Amino acid sequence: MITGDVSINQNASCLVMTTEIFRSMLYRGSEIIREVAWVIFDEVHYMRDKERGVVWEETIILTSPNIKYVFLSATIPNAREFAEWICTIKKQVCHVVYTDLRPVPLQHYLFPTGGEGIYLVVDETGKFREENFNKALAVLGEGVEMNLGDKRKKKKPTEGADLFKIIKMIMEKKFDPVIIFSFSKKEVEGYAMAMTKLDLTTEEEKENIAKVYESAMDCLAEEDKLLPQVNI
Repeated sequence: MITGDVSINQNASCLVMTTEIFRSMLYRGSEIIREVAWVIFDEVHYMRDKERGVVWEETIILTSPNIKYVFLSATIPNAREFAEWICTIKKQVCHVVYTDLRPVPLQHYLFPTGGEGIYLVVDETGKFREENFNKALAVLGEGVEMNLGDKRKKKKPTEGADLFKIIKMIMEKKFDPVIIFSFSKKEVEGYAMAMTKLDLTTEEEKENIAKVYESAMDCLAEEDKLLPQVNI
């Protein structure tokens, strides 16, 4: 594992690192690169990212043509064009392996700010549910109050209040596990604090967590006994 902050066992047969670290190794002519036979680029659709895309592109271009590649992505729209580009710059065959099968049907729901539930707006067949969409808009409209003139001012909900409702509803409907994305570290802290009153574990899970914690504390206590004592 090699990141900007952590470096663990750089002599391993399989190294996991960020694209930025890999590019830096290529720039420096690192000896590790000379021994690499395969490079696996996960989430290769990041090449379309405005900020990081150039890093991925440079890395692929700079890597030795003798190295073999695997490119993984669930969302890249032009896989064949990408494969043609790889064939052109690397002078090697690039096979496109894909499937349209979605193990979990994709559905789109709306949770209006200040609302009490979710509304299915696009079902698993891709059909747009206009009636549900209008209901969600109606609920959203209730959370907007008129200001001066034609301007509208939204009522600001308590931080994390809506997320608390969403998570509670997800657990009640047994939609979990769930991943919450937030693009602000400050918001993440606020949301985490809002979740403190929500019980996320069963009694059995609580017991297992307690056992793991107690075992870890016992190990730390044993290590402390082995450390040399220094009196100042």
